[in-house]
Amino acid sequence: MPPFRLVIPRPVFEEMLSHARADRPNECCGLLAGVVEANVGRVRKLHRLVNELASPVAFRSESRSLFAAMKAMRQAGTDVLAVYHSHPLSDPIPSRHDLAQNYSERVVNLIVGLVPEPPDVRAWWLNGTGYSAAEWRVEAVNPA
Repeated sequence: MPPFRLVIPRPVFEEMLSHARADRPNECCGLLAGVVEANVGRVRKLHRLVNELASPVAFRSESRSLFAAMKAMRQAGTDVLAVYHSHPLSDPIPSRHDLAQNYSERVVNLIVGLVPEPPDVRAWWLNGTGYSAAEWRVEAVNPA
């Protein structure tokens, strides 16, 4: 059984799409931070990372932006719930490169496919040899 179901607030989801579009034609990458309670991972913040490969077919998080995100999460009392990146030229299905550099089997991997518009976003649980769909949803945020 997967560790949790992922819930992303609409503004965070839109920021992720904006990041993917802004970094096109290269892949973007980032982290979604939050907390898990009662098997539900609630995202609180998006942390944009720098793709040091500047490539349309691969990404590697630049260490300075990664360390800054991890420090901010530690200070906020949140954890990495998801790693996200874009596929500007292909479907949002994990590649061999994605499987090989998997962060953790307990973290959701979101892929934003940019061809065609509108973006197609899919969530996956990855292990070293394969992947399975992760349960997730975008949550509307009610105005105060």
